[in-house]
Amino acid sequence: MLQICGYCSSFKLVNYKQFTHVDHPDIPEIKRINLDMMRHYETPTGTYISITTLLHSLPPPPGLVEWKERVGEDVANYMMNAGGRRGTKLHRAVESYLSNNLTQNLKQEYGVVAAGLFELMQPELQYINNIRALEKSIYSTTLEIAGTTDCVAEFDGILSIIDFKSSTWMKDEESIKVYLIQATFYAIAWEELTGEKIEQIVIIMASEDGKVGVFRSKPSKHLEELKEAIQQYNSGDNESKS
Repeated sequence: MLQICGYCSSFKLVNYKQFTHVDHPDIPEIKRINLDMMRHYETPTGTYISITTLLHSLPPPPGLVEWKERVGEDVANYMMNAGGRRGTKLHRAVESYLSNNLTQNLKQEYGVVAAGLFELMQPELQYINNIRALEKSIYSTTLEIAGTTDCVAEFDGILSIIDFKSSTWMKDEESIKVYLIQATFYAIAWEELTGEKIEQIVIIMASEDGKVGVFRSKPSKHLEELKEAIQQYNSGDNESKS
């Protein structure tokens, strides 16, 4: 389900919420490393590819290819790098807020763009509570993949994997399919490590065109797509080594 809200120039940050953090079963610490110029994680059961790296290694969607051809490689790389920096700053602001440690000087701390995106997103963050983990590295021995999830918490009362995204323009559900597949992996890994079943995945996106979108789905809906992505990656990996 997608909800999109417009942004009003008179928008003001609503009162800060104090979030409740709850314990979860112990999860072994894992270490992020680079192997063959790709992100991996060293875990107690093996060295596993990062889910982000795995998904990014697959052929890009036609729309992305067409966009790069239209604007040119240099412009595309610049915009993607700028988007990465914007997303990192937004993540820091959200993590600080959910940790009950957000500064009042948003623009000075995170920059004007990230501060504006956070203000857009902040009303939707009010639905989060009973936080299990923030920026937690987890892994699946069954899938032999690892990664770092933004947030494991209840969203609107339902235990969820929650990811925070930024964009230049608001996207639709078809355009964020890779995010839903990634969140599905986190749901599987979390349940495997803790025994807690994740009922919902939530993508909260704020965009520079003044919108915020909340995408809700179930992990089971994207499980086959995750399996297909893993199979495709493994097939390509095997071919590159042959």
